[in-house]
Amino acid sequence: MIRWAAVVLLGVSLSCATFAAHACSYPEPPTFRSALKRATAVFVFRLDETRYHEEGSTARRVWAEGKITPVQNLFGNASGYKHLTFHSTWCGGLDLVVGHHYLIATDAKGDTIPLAAADGSLLDLDGFYDPGDLKGNLRRPEILPVIQAIYGVTPLPDNYPPAWIAGRTDGTPPPPPPPPVKQPR
Repeated sequence: MIRWAAVVLLGVSLSCATFAAHACSYPEPPTFRSALKRATAVFVFRLDETRYHEEGSTARRVWAEGKITPVQNLFGNASGYKHLTFHSTWCGGLDLVVGHHYLIATDAKGDTIPLAAADGSLLDLDGFYDPGDLKGNLRRPEILPVIQAIYGVTPLPDNYPPAWIAGRTDGTPPPPPPPPVKQPR
């Protein structure tokens, strides 16, 4: 009986070690604020199409390529951007929806914008953006603070973007924080 219990405990501990080895982790993703500071282009685009790709046999290597159409330019020149690539996994994946409009701040070169895992440099504006009212969109609370910050009218508010809009592209929860370090007594 004791041997049986030892075997079961060993099996459970090994399975936990395997689970811990597959924990979610990725480098610190850019925030909208950090992307805006280095952006050479800020614009609204429509996601027209996505294609999913898988390399190897693990879900950690799943990514997507999207075809985009720049709809409204706020800063720089967005006309050359045609595609973006993004992670599409359970760990750091982005939830981007075909047909939605997104506000992005980027410094990407070429026609493709590579997004990082859990990238915060783009915001889903679906339901807040009207492609038929370009002038009216500039006054929207999701866009006006960005324009004011870009052109030095006022700094980007500390609470921008609000959590309820920043979280709309999160496909997965962030990795758990590291365990607290116990202090010696």
